[in-house]
Amino acid sequence: MPVFCLKNLESQTRVGDRLKKAREQQRLSLDDLNKKTRIPNKYLESIELGHFKELPVAKAHRLAYIREYAKALDLNPASFLYQFSQESDMENETPIHPHPTRKLWALNSLSNIFKNLAIAILLVGFLGYLTWQVKGILQPPKLAVFTPADGYISSKLVALVQGETEKEVRLTVNGKDIMPNDKGKFEIPVDLSNGVNTITISAIKKHGKITTITRHVIVKFGSVSVEQVKNNF
Repeated sequence: MPVFCLKNLESQTRVGDRLKKAREQQRLSLDDLNKKTRIPNKYLESIELGHFKELPVAKAHRLAYIREYAKALDLNPASFLYQFSQESDMENETPIHPHPTRKLWALNSLSNIFKNLAIAILLVGFLGYLTWQVKGILQPPKLAVFTPADGYISSKLVALVQGETEKEVRLTVNGKDIMPNDKGKFEIPVDLSNGVNTITISAIKKHGKITTITRHVIVKFGSVSVEQVKNNF
C-alpha cells in the first residue's frame, strides 16, 4: 500500500526579489546600479517591486532593463529574462515600438486640434449669425426722410415725400401703404391743404418694430396769410 506524505513546496522567488537580493548581497545601492546601467532609479525600483506596468511600454525596453540589471551584478541574464517574461505575461502582449506610437499620437493630436478649431469656428459663426438675427428682430427699422423738411412752407397743394428705408419692411405715408424700390428708396406725392399739414411716415418690420418720422408742411395758398399759417403751426 503506497504511503503518501506531505512535502512543503517553496514558492518560487519573484524575479524582482532575486535581483534585489543579489544587489544587496553585493552591497550595492540603487544609485550604484544606476551608474552602472544608466537605468533611472524609478525603473530599477519598479523591477524590484514587481510593478512592471510602470516600466516603459516597449517590450524591447523592458527586456533590456532586466538584461542590464542582471549583467551589472555579473549574473546570467537568461533565467531572469525568462522569468520576467512569464511574470509580466509578455508572451501575450503585442510588441509596441515607441517611435511610431509618438508619431501616431502627434498625428492624432494635430487632427484633434484642427477638429476642435473647426468646431470653434462653426460655433462662433453660428453665435454671430444668431446675434445678428436677434438684433435684427429687436432693433427698429432704419428710416430717413429727405424731403420735405420739417416746417417747410409751400405755396403748392402737393408735397413730394422722398426717403429711404430698409428692404422687406412695410412702409406707410399717412396710413397709405407705399412700396419702396429694391434699394429701399421711396418717393410719393402727398396732397396738402391750406395751413399746417402733418405727414407721418412709418417703417414697420414684420416682427412689429416701428420707426416713425413726422414732417409738418405749411401751405400758403389763396387767402391764407403766412402769419396765420405760422400761428396755426
